[in-house]
Amino acid sequence: MKFSSADIKEKAAALKHKAVSLFNAQVKARVIRLAGMVRTELVEYPNGKERTRRLILLFASLFILDYLMFCLHTDKNVAGIFPEIPSLDNEKQVSIYIPGLDGATITHEPRFIPVYDNDEKTARILFDMVAQGSRYDNTSLAVPVELFVRKVWIYGKGGDAGKVCVFDVEPAELRPDVGPIKNSERLFKSALEKTIKENIPSVKTVMVLEKGVPGATLWEL
Repeated sequence: MKFSSADIKEKAAALKHKAVSLFNAQVKARVIRLAGMVRTELVEYPNGKERTRRLILLFASLFILDYLMFCLHTDKNVAGIFPEIPSLDNEKQVSIYIPGLDGATITHEPRFIPVYDNDEKTARILFDMVAQGSRYDNTSLAVPVELFVRKVWIYGKGGDAGKVCVFDVEPAELRPDVGPIKNSERLFKSALEKTIKENIPSVKTVMVLEKGVPGATLWEL
């Protein structure tokens, strides 16, 4: 059975007319009703506070639905957005040595820190803990500056000679209205050295640089 070009055009026109009618009846009419409802209930709602509340709820719902669709298409757990609760198996106990306020004594406190994948990260957090002082007593005057570590690196082959741990810090200024304690800078370096050596046994030497300069005094009396 053959169709002439006129028959084909007629059938195509009929299908087009049917598609347009279906679109107008099933889609366009619903879109117009939805747009009218949005305009009436949200955009032109007379109460400003209630309009804002409804808009916030609308956008929040859209974001949640978008996230749910993302999880569905990527096979992700919906609760995967929340970080996992740290396990105690991923922490270890360390010994932190704290410089005292008399400029002579060093105290000891046990702490827990995360288990890092390299010794440089461990050394950095140990440095910060020593600088912050005791958790139980106010020893902030023992380190009267804010120390910022620019870089940490550990090098050497280990063995009897051991490795060297180097901290490079930014130049620091004394905190306002704080008088440094005599010998506090040397005591801080001693407490840091004891802390690093005890918790990273491969390290035998600890150095503190100030913006690449060795032997610099971190703060003056």
